[in-house]
Amino acid sequence: MEQTTDFIDLVEELVLNPNLGSAIILFFTSFLNELVAIFPYAVVLAGQLIFLEGDLSTAFLTKLLMFVAVPVGIGSTLGVIPVYALAYFGGKPAIEKLEMHLRFSWNDVEKVSKRFTGQWYDEVIFLLLRSIPILPSLPLSVAAGVLRMRFAPYLVLSLVGFIVRMMLSLLVVGVGVHGLSQFFIFFYTN
Repeated sequence: MEQTTDFIDLVEELVLNPNLGSAIILFFTSFLNELVAIFPYAVVLAGQLIFLEGDLSTAFLTKLLMFVAVPVGIGSTLGVIPVYALAYFGGKPAIEKLEMHLRFSWNDVEKVSKRFTGQWYDEVIFLLLRSIPILPSLPLSVAAGVLRMRFAPYLVLSLVGFIVRMMLSLLVVGVGVHGLSQFFIFFYTN
């Protein structure tokens, strides 16, 4: 129980007091999280804003972008490359063989693949799907690999998408928590 409390305190410190050291830690943990797909990392990090004391200022949001969203985006992007490569070079046989370890099936890949038709807007759809905080990234990476998406666009769109995902999570939670706290302060003081 004490280790769980220490972990929560560490994550809270990384998000609420972002600096270069926290950026390095967040980079490595986001990389590892994408490799093994443990939990919705962006949502967990954004949830730490519940403990924010004070206002959600522009300066603080800038620090969150530079020391939280960008390192998480870079780490997550590097973490999904092995899955993309596995799907790109291994295809359906590799996915079916590793289905138990990947936590999704070939049917999941086919569902995601239906959204991509080889048109110019496929990259826009990819970016939008990559930016949604609650969607898992593994099936999307596999679909991109199976559909032979070129590596450079995959890399750039993943990076931008993961950074947007993290900032959206931080903004939604931060603004939501700040708005609720202001409501309760107004309600209880009047």
